[in-house]
Amino acid sequence: MQEKKSPKICIIGLGRFGSLIASILVKDFPIFIYHYRNNPEINKKTRLIGGKLIDFNQISKCDIIILTVPISKTEKMIKNIAPVVKPGALIIDTCSVKTLPCGWLKKYLPKNINILGTHPMFGPVTTNFNINNQTWNLKNKQIVLCPLRLSNKKLSCIKKYLKKINLEIIITTPEDHDQQNAKTLSLVHFLGRALTLSGIKKQKIFTPGYEDLLKIIPHTSSDNWQLFFDMHNFNPYSEQTVKKFLNACENLENKIIKEASNDNFDYNRKMIDKIDQRIFGLLKQRTKHTAQIGNIKKQKGLPIVDKKREAEIIKNKIQKSGLKPEFVKKLYKVLLEESYKNQK
Repeated sequence: MQEKKSPKICIIGLGRFGSLIASILVKDFPIFIYHYRNNPEINKKTRLIGGKLIDFNQISKCDIIILTVPISKTEKMIKNIAPVVKPGALIIDTCSVKTLPCGWLKKYLPKNINILGTHPMFGPVTTNFNINNQTWNLKNKQIVLCPLRLSNKKLSCIKKYLKKINLEIIITTPEDHDQQNAKTLSLVHFLGRALTLSGIKKQKIFTPGYEDLLKIIPHTSSDNWQLFFDMHNFNPYSEQTVKKFLNACENLENKIIKEASNDNFDYNRKMIDKIDQRIFGLLKQRTKHTAQIGNIKKQKGLPIVDKKREAEIIKNKIQKSGLKPEFVKKLYKVLLEESYKNQK
């Protein structure tokens, strides 16, 4: 009886995460790597992993293709590989958002191609990945699966292998994944970056809570900025989640001010002072951006004054502000006149 051959797996992309995935899978499968750059660094990584570099056309010989490129590059890569993948092949994405990438997989890939959306809820930092020693730890790590176009038999085989390498499997829809991940990933990375930018770090005096807070920094600040931007810009639920958090921060600040006030009269005056300070800070930022717009208009030969856009802005602000139309018109007349002066 002929022994069943292991499927040939192609990893597209060889960044830190792609290197981890390739290192894990090479223990059980022949691994082929496609990278748009064929330079000494990529060659060295491939040798360390034990894979084999291939050119783009050789992707057609692979049974499973795993995309580990940035989210912002995923749609283009799916379009590129669509004409070359062989019938019956399985295409897997590993994006940290799912709604848009899963939609791209279904939109661009032929009906005879199997597709599976995944999100490994781990990375080089959380697995203690060492590419030189080829070591990592997957214990208690999760992987989310979004079956899109896949038989139960193939899904069962994939689940069996993932359990074998100690991963906890969660099966859900792309939408449910993104709703939950807007909190577990986008918000957590937002907090981690904010802590780093605000200078929060280890110090002599600390509490257990402070130590716990510091633990999110290495998980959120070691990845590149592109991943941070992508997880916010490509998750349809991230903006709402972050906005809700920032509103909660402002409400807490207001409570602190109220507690420090002598009475309601004092509180409202302090709030007005706080709001005025914020307004002037925002106006200062607005002035900077209007000056930049003025430079761009000059470069493109555009007129400084655009009455049509002016009318659209005022109409939009009246609809969204909930303030009296006459007040909005007077306010924006002053703002726009100042903007035009600033752009000249």
